[in-house]
Amino acid sequence: MRLGKRATIPLGLFRMGILSMLLILLWSCAPAAAPPTATPPLKTAPQPAAAPAPAAKATAAPAATTAAAPAEKAKPSALAGVIEGAKKEGKVSILVVSGLVGDPVKQIQEGIKKKYGVDLQIEATPNNSYPVDLAKAIAEQKAGTAPSADIVPLSDTSTMESGRSGVAEKIDWAPLIPEGTPKEVIHRDGYAIRVFTTHAGMMFNPKAIPPAEAPKSFADLANTKWQGKIAMFSYASMYNTYAYLRGVDKTLADLRGIMKNNPVVEVYARGETRYRAGEYPILLTQSPTYIAARNEGIPVEWVSLDVSYLQSHHLIVRKGAKNLNAAKLVAAFLAGPEGHDIYKKTGRGSMLYSGNAEFDIYQLDRKAGLRLFNAEQSLDVVEALISEKGRGVEKEISEILKG
Repeated sequence: MRLGKRATIPLGLFRMGILSMLLILLWSCAPAAAPPTATPPLKTAPQPAAAPAPAAKATAAPAATTAAAPAEKAKPSALAGVIEGAKKEGKVSILVVSGLVGDPVKQIQEGIKKKYGVDLQIEATPNNSYPVDLAKAIAEQKAGTAPSADIVPLSDTSTMESGRSGVAEKIDWAPLIPEGTPKEVIHRDGYAIRVFTTHAGMMFNPKAIPPAEAPKSFADLANTKWQGKIAMFSYASMYNTYAYLRGVDKTLADLRGIMKNNPVVEVYARGETRYRAGEYPILLTQSPTYIAARNEGIPVEWVSLDVSYLQSHHLIVRKGAKNLNAAKLVAAFLAGPEGHDIYKKTGRGSMLYSGNAEFDIYQLDRKAGLRLFNAEQSLDVVEALISEKGRGVEKEISEILKG
């Protein structure tokens, strides 16, 4: 009988033996415990006894992750501070380019309220011209008077001058610009933010001039076949830029040839009126004029003459602005996707955003292999333009344009 009972016991003894062997193995081969630690309880249980210090580190790991979170939220907190400041200020004064007065200002107000929860009173005043507005800002700065506007629009060389003269506030825009905003909108180390771009060139009526026969250069415009068909802008400084890009002597000769074709030489707005009236099928102008005509269904096509002449248009926040936070918020909003959509409705756009005419022109110019000119990226040309020799060339161009 005892032998019979012992025949049934070995199974229990066998199990106990197996457990004993496992315990011995676990005790003698502590590092091999890693595989069972696939479940957290098994991992944390042996750690305090085997190695208290590592266990402390393991416990501290979640705390380290939690501590890192505020660093990642630095961008929102910078924006949150500006939002709170803007709420307290409640208003902002801004000079705006043509087309942005009226309904677009309401769209800006509504967009900012929806995006940031800030109901701002925006005092928008049409700007004069970039040089005039910059001169006024510099005069206010020198006189020690408060800025008459919190935000001022400028372009290229006037933007560079605003930084040198100390009228622009240097701002860390990176934490403030909306999601989806290209980082390239930040200019001059934070002294300006780019809101749209334009191109200088020529538009023509494809119903009056077959596209294959349209002029492609200043030299083409000097051809007598365009006698009495050209309206062109009157800004000598613009032609001076072309002169230093194409060659001074060549450009002066081409301008003299163009003037023999009896063009009308006027400011942008008057040239646009003449084109729309059908008086002239060729107009030297800026791309917003072309975009506006295209959007209205007026027959028009674009040509960049000889070079891809890109102009950047910025906003600066005035140093000493009365409503600094509100100004930052508005400028950042206008540089972002929602702001760009508002500019686009006014016939403007940016080569930094796809789906608009400025982007298309930029891409076509690149495909054509045209030299790109942008003042901020061509400082050697800018220096030449403002030199004594450059001013002399500009003066000569002014005389040529008088006919």
